[in-house]
Amino acid sequence: MKKNIVLYVSLWVVWVSVFSQVSINTQNPKGIFYIDAAADNTGSSTDRYNNDVMIDTNGSLIIGVDSTTPTGKAKVDITSVERYGALRFQDGNEAEGMVLFGDKDGYASWGMMKGSGGYMESVVAPTGIMASRTNYPLWFTLYRNYIPILDDGNYVIMIRTAMTYTGTPVRMSGYFYLCKNDADPDTSVIDTYEFYINVIDNQKFSAYTILRAIDVKADDKLYIVARPQSVNISWNMDLAATQVFVYRV
Repeated sequence: MKKNIVLYVSLWVVWVSVFSQVSINTQNPKGIFYIDAAADNTGSSTDRYNNDVMIDTNGSLIIGVDSTTPTGKAKVDITSVERYGALRFQDGNEAEGMVLFGDKDGYASWGMMKGSGGYMESVVAPTGIMASRTNYPLWFTLYRNYIPILDDGNYVIMIRTAMTYTGTPVRMSGYFYLCKNDADPDTSVIDTYEFYINVIDNQKFSAYTILRAIDVKADDKLYIVARPQSVNISWNMDLAATQVFVYRV
């Protein structure tokens, strides 16, 4: 009797391992492993498969099943009805206009193609009063005060800003510094621009310049530092009107 039980259990295990499907939230699995997140793939809605995840018999991972008889067209096959909804990859280098680069081992990271349209950094600081003869590194979204360099090469950094001036009406001067690997212009500046402009107390002025970073290396960091220069003045940066554009050239 014990032999018969052992034989039965063994045959049952073999049958399960060969023929079974594993499903969650559905009695209508389409692959050997199937998850119906909304438990709706037996309904009639045209998008009833959009929330499903499965592994087919070829070992492909299919996310957002798009048919009643899905087969993976790649090892990872993603379908989305939302713009930019198929993949989100965050490594700290993402920005508008970036593309995914792969290295020799197949690892991916966001980066910028040489001669491409570049990308824009939105500025979130400094806020409040900027005192004369004081250095103020610009801070960007993602809570960093530098521009990451992902590939060896030459870069140009374009700065456009508007600021409110406080002080005696005067021909005022100020600086933009481009620094490498440190935000201190006294030790790490690689390019600078000093501008002069006639200003009026409590009125806005604008500034626009291009700074160059020549022969920088991957993993370098570029810092942009603003500095009101004339004595007894102050600035207040209009963050909504301030952008930094980064180009690899």
